[in-house]
Amino acid sequence: MQRWNSSRRRGPMPVNFEFTDGIIVLRMIDLYVPDDIQKALLQGLTDPRTSNAIGLLFEVSRSKSLRTRSSDDIGAMGLFLAQHGDAYARRVALVGFDDFPFGMMRMGRVTLEREGITSDVFRDETHARKWLLELSNPGS
Repeated sequence: MQRWNSSRRRGPMPVNFEFTDGIIVLRMIDLYVPDDIQKALLQGLTDPRTSNAIGLLFEVSRSKSLRTRSSDDIGAMGLFLAQHGDAYARRVALVGFDDFPFGMMRMGRVTLEREGITSDVFRDETHARKWLLELSNPGS
């Protein structure tokens, strides 16, 4: 598994970029700004090992910042993710474990789908990973 952090601060990083099993994972933790997410994704995509990614897993279960985001912020992030969708096979699994993040990710899904990105919302990472892997290997 490859990991990149969006910040050089010590301690837990607000946005982690991971790449494992062909899946890009953006994991938002505690406090961050949308620019942290964008930087982490763009930095991670420069690594040639991510060139054949089968999907993006966007995980907000430990986010504190999400509660301060507006619907416009969610839509703007959806547009940003859609702009880079070819880098992850135009597939995005959105993960939020409780009702508020799950609902916000459903809102983001509307933007992604409108922009031609296949997406779904999950309450846990296990099901999100399974969905992405099944999409990449239909019939297996």
